[in-house]
Amino acid sequence: MSDSEGSAAVIGKAELRREVRARRRNLSDLDRSEVESALAIRVGAIAEIAALVAAPASGCLAAYASFGTEPGTGCLRDILEISGVRVLLPVTRANGSLAWAWDDGHLTPGTIPPGIPEPHGPVVAEGIDGLVELGCTVVLVPALAVDSTGNRLGQAGGYYDRLLAGLDTISPARHPLLVAVVHDNEVLESVPAEPHDRAVDAVLTPTRVVRFRNT
Repeated sequence: MSDSEGSAAVIGKAELRREVRARRRNLSDLDRSEVESALAIRVGAIAEIAALVAAPASGCLAAYASFGTEPGTGCLRDILEISGVRVLLPVTRANGSLAWAWDDGHLTPGTIPPGIPEPHGPVVAEGIDGLVELGCTVVLVPALAVDSTGNRLGQAGGYYDRLLAGLDTISPARHPLLVAVVHDNEVLESVPAEPHDRAVDAVLTPTRVVRFRNT
């Protein structure tokens, strides 16, 4: 990618972020509640998650506690807990990396970035390699948009970019399924991407699950 192409991608990402954030802010409380409930129902359509529900001891799942205008993950996490699936949530480190603690239903406001809910229990894993060592088979990834090839637009913090870069040192056979979570109208034909961006394997919306490539 040339310097001009890289600059265009950066500008395109910033513009798309503004558009998506504005649309999310305009959603009503009822809209948000319906989205959260629908995601909790739809998540079982992901084969790897259905396998965890059928045999919870076979592995675990990494999710995140939704914040602000993000599609709600609270009901989804509740459903998984009721099903016996072990769920990990991220804890942001000062260096921008992600650590992981079990989701026990109790969240506290994080400090990096301020206010984002984090689990209050002890950290049990660091980075993506820590997730793999714990037997994590699915990672739910926050996103603002995803395109038809799996390119993901994040919030620009870089936390998940750094996390997913760690997959380069892990055998593909051990990679967890990467699933972005967005609204239906945030699955787009094209999303600006840079060389460091890592595509997700699938996307979860309130009405569908779309898998990319041969996953």
